[in-house]
Amino acid sequence: MIRSFTHEDKDYIINSHYELYNKEYNYDLSFRNFIEGKVEDIIKKTYDNENTWILEIERAKRGSISIRNVSDKVAQLGLFLVEPATRGTGYGTQLVENAIAFCKEKGYQTVILWTNSDHTSARNIYKKQGFQLKQTKIKTLSNKELSEEKWELSV
Repeated sequence: MIRSFTHEDKDYIINSHYELYNKEYNYDLSFRNFIEGKVEDIIKKTYDNENTWILEIERAKRGSISIRNVSDKVAQLGLFLVEPATRGTGYGTQLVENAIAFCKEKGYQTVILWTNSDHTSARNIYKKQGFQLKQTKIKTLSNKELSEEKWELSV
């Protein structure tokens, strides 16, 4: 089941992102602080054309995704995570499709996202949904040099 975020989901999003990225990519605590800031922004949201969703399977939280307002015509996808035990089941695609459908419903024309080149599973989902790689830059985040990518989708 994909449902909307509640305040009770705050710790799940922060901790699941940090724990997963720490384990799989060796990100440090600065990444946790980055995610915590994003979640605090969600809690303070003022736009009805933004939302965050939680993937729940058998009452257990297994993933998340968010849409944030960049401008009247542009939305940003973020906080996309599917827990390792749930990968390969199609739920990641469902989360992205849900977010894109929301963007269409709210009248956005473009959806952007930022990811890193080593997030191959997520990148494959983005490609299959029609996102196109528009920009690449090297950036130091979480004490790591990363190839950060901007992807865009016209909706």
